[in-house]
Amino acid sequence: MEWKSLIILKAMIIYLVTIAVMRLMGKSSIVQMTPYDLVAIIIIGTVASEPLISTELIPSLITLAIITAMYILFSFLTLHPLGNRLFLGEPTILIKDGKIIEDNLEKSHLSVSQVLSILRSKGYPKVADVGYAVLEPIGEISIVPKTENTPVTVDHLNIKIEDEGLPIAVIIDGRIQSRNLKLLHIRKDWLIDKLVLNQLEPKAIIYAYINEKSKTLVVNPRKSEQKIIDP
Repeated sequence: MEWKSLIILKAMIIYLVTIAVMRLMGKSSIVQMTPYDLVAIIIIGTVASEPLISTELIPSLITLAIITAMYILFSFLTLHPLGNRLFLGEPTILIKDGKIIEDNLEKSHLSVSQVLSILRSKGYPKVADVGYAVLEPIGEISIVPKTENTPVTVDHLNIKIEDEGLPIAVIIDGRIQSRNLKLLHIRKDWLIDKLVLNQLEPKAIIYAYINEKSKTLVVNPRKSEQKIIDP
């Protein structure tokens, strides 16, 4: 029974420590996946799994601490232009004025088919519609359309639209989000009163949010249509 408890305890420690390490590394390590992000994650995954099949726990924790320290150091180094260029590299222009730059494709180890596939997935089936396609250091391809293919905005049409602010959830799956209500400077009683006036109760609502600036309450009941409630 002792060895089973030891394995469970060891697995819990490694799991929690690895989560703490990833949190310490920040969200960019998951979203951006720069070269040093990828290397750190691979090594951390390998080191973290080691104690699960062996008896060495402390050395693995020390190794995780060293890798995390190195990752944070590299993160600070990339804040400097020289370190950024050395560890991340520079953006590479793949398409300019609707023309594919073959030399840059070869340097980036990308085929024309891959680039065309990415363009289609982002809503640009024609290369001629693309002003610039840039391979970013994080591996993402940014696309800037030609001026004539830029989507029309309300600013182009001189239309004024009221900014309602960020929609902040106040009820999720029947539960009132008290922390978000405090963020909005709104009392829980106010929300309940609004629901009662509209013959609703929190348990019957799957999702509701309040627009940060306009304070408009938008409710999505489970078995009826969406309701918009003015402040």
